[in-house]
Amino acid sequence: MKKIILILVISSLLVIPVYGDNQWQKIGETETFIVDQDPLGIMFLTFTKQAYFLNVLDMTVNVIEANVVINGTGINYEHIKVVIEKDEKEYIYNLLKDIETFPLQMGSGIYKISILGSTDGRRYRQLSTKNFDLTLEENAVFLSQSQTVNWNIESESTILAQVLTENDETPIDKLNSIHDYVVHNISYDYEKAATLSNLYVPNPDDTLLDGKGICYDFAALLASMLRSVEVPSKLIKGYSTFTPVYHAWNEILIDDEWYIVDSSTDSIFVAYNVPYKLRKDVRDYQTSKEY
Repeated sequence: MKKIILILVISSLLVIPVYGDNQWQKIGETETFIVDQDPLGIMFLTFTKQAYFLNVLDMTVNVIEANVVINGTGINYEHIKVVIEKDEKEYIYNLLKDIETFPLQMGSGIYKISILGSTDGRRYRQLSTKNFDLTLEENAVFLSQSQTVNWNIESESTILAQVLTENDETPIDKLNSIHDYVVHNISYDYEKAATLSNLYVPNPDDTLLDGKGICYDFAALLASMLRSVEVPSKLIKGYSTFTPVYHAWNEILIDDEWYIVDSSTDSIFVAYNVPYKLRKDVRDYQTSKEY
């Protein structure tokens, strides 16, 4: 039975028009309940977590489950950055759409979430910042959707993952089925790798449609497809002995172990009929960021 996490926030909003920490208002709790099984056999669950609201130039921020959801509708800054910090680690994201979801992937503890705005894309001012002491379900973030690993029940990648794993019973079976499809049907796009801007974020459905992509596309596609069939998956950025440039790959949770899987490299091996092992050696990879 497939499970989908839905978030329902129950409360009214209090708008406070001044800058400062008191802009952040706790607006309620979600309720934990189970909805009857629908005709597609999907059971809907929600989990009790705190939600907050921030009003800065019509921007709202909800911290729910293992993600922060930013709604910047109507904001009059052309460029927005979201900075998420914990234990001296820092992740910086661009707000590319009105509503974006960013992962809280550094485990339970105190997160500092800051919103920065700019009119020219070079000089940013801090709009607001807030610390959140959060208790997060282990690995929940690696089953959810975010800006970097973007999927939902209607995604073509999700539908394909369901078909490919229809008869699979274990996570390793699902990994083998999806990985085999990806490396044999998606090719590495060398021209794209040379032309992308630093604002680029993969769209798994576009990668499937194009039939090609860079390492970032491969890693986002594999993570999206596996998460949609309930296999915890990380998208990793860093360095590998297989390539001299900044790279992206996956870590997949199999029997309580994180397998390193590099589908873009494997697709090149397939193209040149070179044998390879699905699980890569940790000594060949150096992690910089994980999503």
